[in-house]
Amino acid sequence: MDPEDANAWCGDMTATTKNALFTRDYFLAFTVLLGAYIVFVALMTFMALYAADRFQVGDTAAGFAASSFVLGAGLVRLVIGKYLDFIGRKRTLIFSLIAFTVSSLLYPLVDHYSVLIILRILQGTAFGIISTAITSVVIDIIPISRRSEGLGYYALAATLGMAIGPFAAVQISAVTSDVWVFNFTALCAAISLLVVLPMRIQEHPPSAAEHAQRWRIRGSDLIDIKVLPVAIVAFLSAIGYALITTYLPPFLVGQGMAEAASLFFIVFALTMLGVRLFAGRIHDQRGENAVIPLALLAFALSLGLLAVTDSLWQVIVAAILGGIGQGGAVPSLQAVGISRTTHDRVPIATSTHYLALDAGIAVGPVALGFTIGVSGYFGLYLAGAAVLLASIGVYWLTHGRHTVVADTAQDRHHDS
Repeated sequence: MDPEDANAWCGDMTATTKNALFTRDYFLAFTVLLGAYIVFVALMTFMALYAADRFQVGDTAAGFAASSFVLGAGLVRLVIGKYLDFIGRKRTLIFSLIAFTVSSLLYPLVDHYSVLIILRILQGTAFGIISTAITSVVIDIIPISRRSEGLGYYALAATLGMAIGPFAAVQISAVTSDVWVFNFTALCAAISLLVVLPMRIQEHPPSAAEHAQRWRIRGSDLIDIKVLPVAIVAFLSAIGYALITTYLPPFLVGQGMAEAASLFFIVFALTMLGVRLFAGRIHDQRGENAVIPLALLAFALSLGLLAVTDSLWQVIVAAILGGIGQGGAVPSLQAVGISRTTHDRVPIATSTHYLALDAGIAVGPVALGFTIGVSGYFGLYLAGAAVLLASIGVYWLTHGRHTVVADTAQDRHHDS
């Protein structure tokens, strides 16, 4: 082989390697997030019924036993972005996964409702740390040119967890005792812990100036202002998702279509899986405006259709539209948020994105739930559709229209 050809070949191989997405550590990070989400959603599905049965509490208290997990996750996201690199990314993951695993094993030993809430908040705190840390790690692994595609595939772990978790919790609790649900979630958390150990994680030691101010907490240490515009859009989209997960089962039961609820979530999850296989690539090749507005519109149409649904085919179409919306919008919004910040602030940008999602899931059912008493589920889902339509306007005003200008200027530069 000619030396020049050999050098060119080596250069091509180096470029290909640097642009590789599906690496060993990428798959390990995917597995960590999958295990964490299985635990999160399995216990969210199971905990309200468990609390009502074990501690004889009312519906509101039982619901809080489930949602208090999100409270812990949301609160810790305010600070973990700043301190992740002070502690060390791998060390943080190992200790938080140990706490995550032990928490599941402790549930059967709890004899008081108040202690259960404390344990739920603590496990939620561990989950918030894990999801923020492993996502910061995977952002380092993904080539910049394939960031949206890589985050889209990575987000499939959460999608799979949201499908596997509830199914496993329901099936296990139906055929055996409650303790085996907790054993199952502990096993999933332990697998995530074992997977982290061999990972090659790039650390980002803070500078001397950052060390000098490590105990000084400013607003910019909690939330990345540059990410906030698209985080608000993520918050609004999460409200729509929360209205589905919280109120769809009782709505369909009231409509005489109880069996349609499980079918909705299966179709919803499968559609999200399909969309995330190609939406990220479209984002990377054609820009975020080719994905996000259409995804949000699809989600709005899904909620609007649920407002008037009275047949199984409408439920299925709504599930497909919702899956397109959730599957396309969330990873693309995260990729946009990361692109708006600097590399040293990726952990804070990541925690800002997840905090917005947590807040939307927590706020949505409370903020819009009152509409059920006024105009029934028709009013609830119509209000949700209005929120999603508003999110398109927020996206366009804060980010989308500026992207069009930038793309047009870039095209003119290439043409000249």
